[in-house]
Amino acid sequence: MALTAGAAASLATSAAMAETGSIATHTALTTESIQVGNRTVTAYSATVTGEDGAPLKGVVNLTEHGKTLAGAALDASGTAHIRLDGLAGDHSLSAVYSGDSAHATSESEAVAVHADAIPADSFGLAISPTSVTIAAPGDSANVTASITSGSAFTGFVEFSCAGAPVTAGSATDNALPYGVSCTFTPENLQVTASSTTYNSTFSVLTTAPAGAGAMNRVPRGRGNGAPLALAILLPGMVGLGWLGRRRKLFSRVALLTMVGAIALLGTSACNARYKYLNHPPTYNGGTAAGDYTLTVWAQTSNGVTASEQFMTMALSIK
Repeated sequence: MALTAGAAASLATSAAMAETGSIATHTALTTESIQVGNRTVTAYSATVTGEDGAPLKGVVNLTEHGKTLAGAALDASGTAHIRLDGLAGDHSLSAVYSGDSAHATSESEAVAVHADAIPADSFGLAISPTSVTIAAPGDSANVTASITSGSAFTGFVEFSCAGAPVTAGSATDNALPYGVSCTFTPENLQVTASSTTYNSTFSVLTTAPAGAGAMNRVPRGRGNGAPLALAILLPGMVGLGWLGRRRKLFSRVALLTMVGAIALLGTSACNARYKYLNHPPTYNGGTAAGDYTLTVWAQTSNGVTASEQFMTMALSIK
């Protein structure tokens, strides 16, 4: 028997709640208007508290009528800072905490938000999905970034990926988490028609640990030149002991000693170079497991005016 869309969503929600803990949590959503560059944007802050008072981990999604619009990870203070450009008109938004191994999911009360329409000479940005889970460091995930052009916008839009949201009053972005990168295809999207949606696919890449178990071993007989040098020098040393009796061999012994010394120097130099070329690889811990916030940027400029949109997404690495 086929499930309706509502029944399927209910089962998915129940399954997600089954994976979280049983300690109750409370989520509160607040909004704030901040100045970024030369424009005003709305910043969303979702604060989650648990009844046990313990620090919470996980991600928070900004939703409207069950549809996820943006996401972010909780920081050390239990707050998720969410950015979302491109809303137009009146909206009723809620923050949904995903829960963790000890704490249950929770949803905030709805907050009414009014946003001005996107200017005709600009564009809107959307990404899907807005929360990504990667099974292990070294794996990747694919996300779609969509650009919807205004009624009078054409041109090129450049995509980039940053770390946590921009700070209030600043148009700069923050560094990505260690070992995380984004690859857009295409990176520069050409918009040729107004009021049209264009897509770019990007991969969120993470780095696996490397170096700890890949220590190179020195093959026997190659790591130390001392045995060879000793084999060369020993005859010369013995010969020096016979000098008192057989002075006529002095020149030959001296020559042999000189050859041995040169061989010793050459062997030592080769040994040092061999060790340099075969040193153990530097340990790379890779991307640490945890919950992160990524910011997706879309920017354009025609040489006179510039336009940009940005939004956050949550990244969880197990």
